[in-house]
Amino acid sequence: MGLMKSAKLAPDAILLPTDFTAYRHYSKLFKQAVTQIAPRIEDRGIDEIYIDLRAHGDAAPDVASKIRQAVHEATGLTCSIGLAPNKLLAKICSELNKPNGMTVLSEAEIATRIWPLSVKKINGIGPKATHKLAALGIETIAQLAACDAGILQAHFGRSYSAWLARVAQGIDERDVVTYSEPKSVSRETTFERDLHARQDRAELSALFTHLCERVAGDLERKQVVGRTVGIKLRYADFSTVTRDCTLEWPTDDPVAIRKAAGECLRRVPLDKRLRLLGVRIGTLSPREVAPLRMPVQSSLFDAVAVEA
Repeated sequence: MGLMKSAKLAPDAILLPTDFTAYRHYSKLFKQAVTQIAPRIEDRGIDEIYIDLRAHGDAAPDVASKIRQAVHEATGLTCSIGLAPNKLLAKICSELNKPNGMTVLSEAEIATRIWPLSVKKINGIGPKATHKLAALGIETIAQLAACDAGILQAHFGRSYSAWLARVAQGIDERDVVTYSEPKSVSRETTFERDLHARQDRAELSALFTHLCERVAGDLERKQVVGRTVGIKLRYADFSTVTRDCTLEWPTDDPVAIRKAAGECLRRVPLDKRLRLLGVRIGTLSPREVAPLRMPVQSSLFDAVAVEA
């Protein structure tokens, strides 16, 4: 559940400030502990990975247990593991026995252990698809597996219906991808209180500049540059807008990123209070020659038109 949704449901809850530095620290320890035992991993975010254990054969469950123990020793944290024939089933299994659990699934057990589950347990079937399936009388994975292909195609289109039919049977041919080129780099922050572009101009300007600096720092660490700069704004009513623009030359310069982000900002209404601000850059390519670095100015919102 998202933090803002939980805060709305429990208005008396005390929300602690986020500490992404600590999160990244423990994420690094977690992944280092795993790679010491099983180096072939696919990084899926700050707290999730896929591991290729095929080379271990029947000993894979023992290796998975060692990984769980190693993560706890390295971080003091628990983790849940799903051991299955493919990534689709492993993802489902990893969520069946939380916290600190391990679920081992064989292909022969799909009908008895996976089919009785709700369709929303399948990663890729979101709330809208779940609602549409329920309207067709399909609530479990077993019901989805038994559904006529023509009915699925009529309601979900050819591509998505074909995918639904495959995953309901537990079919997933994706391999564990140990390396991939980054497609974009982004940073965003949710404010402790809603801010207004005019009344909180100085604070927003500093935050926006800081986001641009952090995006530039991420690009430098990844040794890439980007051309498409974008922004993301979420208003107090939770509506979200995005804007982007493409630079003539790729860059990792925080000044160039800030300038382009400012141009994007001029194309959105700023008459409502803001709760989230984000900056991203895409169309990435390898950084071959270090661009000239310039000091970042702080007056980012000063030239923005405000509609009262």
